[in-house]
Amino acid sequence: MTAVVQTYQKIKDLRDKDKHEKQKEYQKTVETFEKRAGELYERLREKETAVEQFNDSLSRGTLQAAAFVQHRQYIEHLEAIVDDLQPSVQQARMKMEHAQTVLTDAYIEVKKYEKLIEMKEEEEVQWMKHEENARMDELSMNQYLNFLNR
Repeated sequence: MTAVVQTYQKIKDLRDKDKHEKQKEYQKTVETFEKRAGELYERLREKETAVEQFNDSLSRGTLQAAAFVQHRQYIEHLEAIVDDLQPSVQQARMKMEHAQTVLTDAYIEVKKYEKLIEMKEEEEVQWMKHEENARMDELSMNQYLNFLNR
C-alpha cells in the first residue's frame, strides 16, 4: 500500500469514526422522538377514552352536574397536555430528521473515500503491470541482443 493510499485510508478511518458518532447521535434523537411521541400517543388515547366515557354517560343520562363538570375539566386538562406535547414532538421530529441528514452525509463521505482508495489501488495495480511489462520487454530485448552478439 502506497503512502497515498495509506493517507486516504487514515482519512477514511477518521470519517468512519465520525460516522459512528453521528449514528449514536441519530439513535439518541430517535429515542427522544419515540419517547415524546409515545407520551403524546398515550395522552391522546387517554383523552379518547375519557371522551367515550363522557359520551356514554351522557347517552345513558346518568351523569350528574358535578360529574359533568369534573369530566369536562379532565378532558380539557388532557387537551392542554396534548397541545403542550405537540410542539415538543414536532421539535424532536425535526431534530431526528436533521440528525438523519447529517448521518446520511457521513455515510456518503465514507463511501467517497472507500471509492477513492479503490481507484488508487487499481491505479497502483495498473502501474505495476505496466512496469512489469516494460521490464519484461527490456529483458527480452537484452536476451535477443545477447543472442545476436554470439
